[in-house]
Amino acid sequence: MTRFQALRAVRELSACSDGEISSLLKYTDEVEVSAGDVVAQGGRLCTAFVVVVQGTLCAGFCRLRPGESFGWDAMWERSVNPATVIADSNARLLVMSHDQFRAAKGATPPRELRVLEPA
Repeated sequence: MTRFQALRAVRELSACSDGEISSLLKYTDEVEVSAGDVVAQGGRLCTAFVVVVQGTLCAGFCRLRPGESFGWDAMWERSVNPATVIADSNARLLVMSHDQFRAAKGATPPRELRVLEPA
């Protein structure tokens, strides 16, 4: 999966045009993690929005696969991570810090207008 495809697959960005998705790429950092690495600690302030490009992550009872993400709501609300996220395998991730995430918020519809489908 390419970086573009990973962002295109994120449900919170589904209302964005391809051009808007492309413009968000400059606000993402690509990070590689090893199996067993802790990506986010549950109950601690969320410091990154994470999108899986390759590999899998475990977030509580959920497994996150390429194109799936973690941290959108916590970053939006500047709150804590709802779960600890651990890499199930070696993984390649796209990561947005708070500054980068603010840029993404500007390219998405207002939160109250988003229609989310159950995962």
